[in-house]
Amino acid sequence: MENLESAPQNNISTYHVLALSGGGYRALYSATILTELERVIGCPIAQKFDLICGTSAGGLLALGLASEIPAKKLKETFEKDGKKIFGQRNWLRKMTGFWLRAKHSNKGLKGVLNDLFKDQTFSHLKHRVLIPTVNFTTGRGQFFKTPHHPTFEMDRTLSLKDAALSTSAAPVYFPLYRNSRGVFVDGGLVGNAPGLFGVHEIQRFIANPNSLIRIRVLSIGTLTIGATIRGNAALDQGILGWKSDLFDLVISAQESSVDYMLKHILQDNYFKIDDQVTPDQSKDVRALDVVTEASTNTLRDRGMSAAQRALGDPKFAAFRNHQPSKPVFYGN
Repeated sequence: MENLESAPQNNISTYHVLALSGGGYRALYSATILTELERVIGCPIAQKFDLICGTSAGGLLALGLASEIPAKKLKETFEKDGKKIFGQRNWLRKMTGFWLRAKHSNKGLKGVLNDLFKDQTFSHLKHRVLIPTVNFTTGRGQFFKTPHHPTFEMDRTLSLKDAALSTSAAPVYFPLYRNSRGVFVDGGLVGNAPGLFGVHEIQRFIANPNSLIRIRVLSIGTLTIGATIRGNAALDQGILGWKSDLFDLVISAQESSVDYMLKHILQDNYFKIDDQVTPDQSKDVRALDVVTEASTNTLRDRGMSAAQRALGDPKFAAFRNHQPSKPVFYGN
């Protein structure tokens, strides 16, 4: 940091990362913020960033923005198709609950993604992206990326639908997803808030290793709801006791840890847009898959308020004024 501050400004290359957290239907909050930011900026928000990272529902948003689908359309997709995505429960799924099958089929999500992305692949994207997921075939985290480095050869032909279904296959909520590369699970297991991955990607694969660089991260959450335990809850719990709380706790703990580290690493170059819900509102949006009039109103209203607050924050001006260089994609 000291070298950055003392170096001549024209010797510093600046890179901006947009990091979009996962959160199921709560991503309507993120989509509302993106819609308002894009409306005020007056251009696709992807044009203001060198890299867009998105996990789970945030990955769907990231792929849409990198395709320059208007944020308003992505927001309307959640509003219009939320029940199609999170309402695929036939009698068998309702009867078996969390024991034998995922809570929802991914049939509705597949239909929504088909409408959004058609047959597009990563080679069609206009901006750099990084999409975390977990390859259950190998037991390791995997990151789908645009071909913005000479060594990135395989993801170029991967369909956007396959990437979105892979990163959003939340345990318990949706089935695992198999594509040509293996069996995949939700990216929230490895990085629900992907800003730290974005910093590494800039440093390792995008920026000139011999240049002095500044990295700024704009992180957009999905309303902070920490997964906690009540004071009188049983401590000895099995599968039935945990249900979806285990996955919720994993992503909650990850988000808080990443937020803490980015604040230390980037200091004033880190700007997070998120809100702590009130006790009353937490009843509306506690679960990742609740699609009701109450949850929709809460997510939209809080998103509008958060966008207004961000636009008035001096730290946002740097993101608003940034002009990234045109990305180079290899092999296209």
